[in-house]
Amino acid sequence: MKKTVFRTLSVALAAIVLVAATEGQVFSMAASGIRSLASPLRSSMFDTNRVHKLDVTVPFSILAAGDIAACANGGYFGRTGRNLRYAFGLPRTEATPNKGMLQTTSILEQYPETTVFALGDLVYKRGEAVGFEDCYDPFWGTVWERTWPTPGNHEYQSPFAYAYYDYWQDRAGPDRNGYYALQAGNWLFLSLNSEIDASQGSAQAKWLTKVLAAHPDSCIAAYFHKPAYSSVARSRTDDARALFQRVAEAGARFVLHGHNHFYERTAPLNAKGQPEQDGTIAFVVGAGGKLTRSKFAPAAFADRLITGTTGVLKLTFTNKAAEWSYLTGPESTETDRGTIQC
Repeated sequence: MKKTVFRTLSVALAAIVLVAATEGQVFSMAASGIRSLASPLRSSMFDTNRVHKLDVTVPFSILAAGDIAACANGGYFGRTGRNLRYAFGLPRTEATPNKGMLQTTSILEQYPETTVFALGDLVYKRGEAVGFEDCYDPFWGTVWERTWPTPGNHEYQSPFAYAYYDYWQDRAGPDRNGYYALQAGNWLFLSLNSEIDASQGSAQAKWLTKVLAAHPDSCIAAYFHKPAYSSVARSRTDDARALFQRVAEAGARFVLHGHNHFYERTAPLNAKGQPEQDGTIAFVVGAGGKLTRSKFAPAAFADRLITGTTGVLKLTFTNKAAEWSYLTGPESTETDRGTIQC
């Protein structure tokens, strides 16, 4: 009898610890795991090289930003309550959106046919399923069918970024590794994953080498969440630097990032992050909803830095060039524009 009671108490304690540690997500994660086992992600959108061909007419445009949805949720206990109510299908109060996300949503609405690149950290704080449904989806989610995402570190604060892959399905790639490529006109856009292994010999690095070799005449660009080089240096960027080095060596014209909550454009950089005339420009477009208001000096390699305002980068492509302009929120008249030759 005592052993039975002890086992029961142990199981109950383990359940409480799981609920507490995952802020109530354990039930959503379990359901996601069951769905994945029953029906693993497969996609007819991608060829055998994980490349999807976009149907575009040149010139075409793309809008890009990251670090987006951060609805008020009452902290730990509020998140846990919302996660549990979501998991058990119970009604929830309407999420209160962050002001910055409303501003960038209004920018997207001005370009109703334009493809969108979502640059990671799409739902704060932990990229949970209820956050995607209640906070991201009513706003940036209205352009789901024209969005191509890349995951950020906050998505991976939920185990295996399960909610990110559940929400995006095959728009996040043909499986749950989070990297793929898009071909549009003469451009090859590499959507890479800075949150998993990108070192030489990794599955991602091997695929990247293979897809680059298959498109030797394309204009190359890439997007992944963490910047390899920025005026605000952050930890855990080894994989981001490995990705930047590989695409820069391949002659990428530019790379798009989020992670830092401001706008930044570097000078052209070589594979080691040093200014070089024909190098790769790095854009940080991490004010898609979240915002850094503090002022700080730009790095020596930075050509433009805008803080204190939300914004979306608009790029317009021909087969030989890309024009960019930074579209800021209503609290700023600052912008940035220019042209990159292929």
